[in-house]
Amino acid sequence: MKDKLNKFLDPDISKEEQDEIFGEILKKKLDEDLKAKWQIKLLQEYGITRNKTNDKKKFSSSKYLKIFLAAAACISLIIVTQLFNTASSDPQTMAQQYLYEHEILHPGASKGFSDENQTRTLAILTFNNKNYLQSVRYFQNLETHTEEDVYYHGLALLLNNQYPEAIDKFKAVSINTDRYQQELNWYQSIAYLLDGQSNNAKIQLKQISNTDWNYKNAQRLLKELNEK
Repeated sequence: MKDKLNKFLDPDISKEEQDEIFGEILKKKLDEDLKAKWQIKLLQEYGITRNKTNDKKKFSSSKYLKIFLAAAACISLIIVTQLFNTASSDPQTMAQQYLYEHEILHPGASKGFSDENQTRTLAILTFNNKNYLQSVRYFQNLETHTEEDVYYHGLALLLNNQYPEAIDKFKAVSINTDRYQQELNWYQSIAYLLDGQSNNAKIQLKQISNTDWNYKNAQRLLKELNEK
């Protein structure tokens, strides 16, 4: 194109050659303008851009890779969701989750220097350190038991997976006091469920009223139990 322009500007060029070159230059310019116009139109109206062949291949490969990864992610999500729903809908699994949902701590240590108080203090400390087996042993070694001792002894048994023993302690507390009634209804229900006593769990869960602690969770457990 540069040679044609130089020739076109040559003062010795003939009129015929000048017209011929002018026509070629004009045609090329019109072709480029038309091409640019259509590129803009295709981009604005259809989002189509001109890419090199390698870019097209790269874009195509990238597009299919993204589709594949998205599909794999969706399938994985469906599988995980199904597994989670299956697991979480099992009353025993739900009971286990609810039991460890919130940390259970004894409110404080006993005061005094007697052997009895030292044993009680150790029972409380090991309970709060989640050494439930040792806590059970210390509670068992107490010569006298307060209502609080028996209640937390029951919790230590429950958290140590000794469900029948925990149920016995909870029953003993409920006979002597209503101080822990809401907590006992809940934890005794959990103990029944984890021990495989579904019918007793239902009875206990029904005692949890709509103003009581963990009422919503109790209703969820009842719903699952009634659907079994």
